[in-house]
Amino acid sequence: MTAPQWRYLPHLLLMTLLFGFPFVATKMALQELGVFTVVMGRYGIAFLAFLPFFWKKRHYFVIPRRDWGHFLLLTLIEPVAYFILETYGLKFTSPTNVALMIATIPAFALLFGHFLLKERATLWSVVGIAISFTGVYLIVHYQESSVLAPHPVLGSVLALGAAACAGLYNSVARRLSFRHHPVTITFYQTLIATLFFAPLAGWELYHNPPETLQSQTVASLLYLAIGSSLLGYFLLNFALSHLKAVQVAIFSNLIPAITLLAAYVVFREMLAPWQFAGSVLVLGGVYFTYTNPPTTGISKESPFSESG
Repeated sequence: MTAPQWRYLPHLLLMTLLFGFPFVATKMALQELGVFTVVMGRYGIAFLAFLPFFWKKRHYFVIPRRDWGHFLLLTLIEPVAYFILETYGLKFTSPTNVALMIATIPAFALLFGHFLLKERATLWSVVGIAISFTGVYLIVHYQESSVLAPHPVLGSVLALGAAACAGLYNSVARRLSFRHHPVTITFYQTLIATLFFAPLAGWELYHNPPETLQSQTVASLLYLAIGSSLLGYFLLNFALSHLKAVQVAIFSNLIPAITLLAAYVVFREMLAPWQFAGSVLVLGGVYFTYTNPPTTGISKESPFSESG
């Protein structure tokens, strides 16, 4: 790995932290609000936070007609399809199974990166993914859960679909990042997601209006909007504009470890010894993959073609 690539490591670590805590924040918000209302809240607030910047730099967000389909595809992949599949996966199976499926994101990133970006994985990057996946398995396998799994196979398939969406997102976002700034990509994500989830949230609120709205729920929504949906996705799109898709995707395997830490701080859930061992393996897997990126791939000097 070249020296300039190391300067993006703080961006990736902050991105991972921002994506690791939302599981706890979402759990707190769901105590009073429905699923679609929470998702709509996080993207609606993020969109409103974007408006002042957008109004001053309107010309900055003009995109050519040829990229309209790419932007729409990107947003439909994630957050729309991703959050729907992940949420309903959790409805039918346990968080353990869902977390294991989500841990396959780097594998899907390698697959889509190979076909869409011509990124050829090195042996060490594959080894890194295997090590990291083993660590995720240990972390999740030894985590106690009280959530029932009425349809585990269906739930696991849906969660696997969410992981595939995330892997595909990395490739599509990286292609768009060659011609568009990460701020532009993040803005249209928040806009389309808000428009999509607004009617679903309205239907949900009409049938199940919340009796109260505690301050912790408001704080959770603000974090999900500003911290995760806005800043987190900006850092993700920024990283994809400078690094290989698989280098960015491997950091998703750090999310379960961060989530466990957040759960301990908030709910006092203690990690088992094997979970600490799993965290070490996750870090080791991230190191191997990040320091041994794919050997070839589309570069900024060779942007994706019109047929893409």
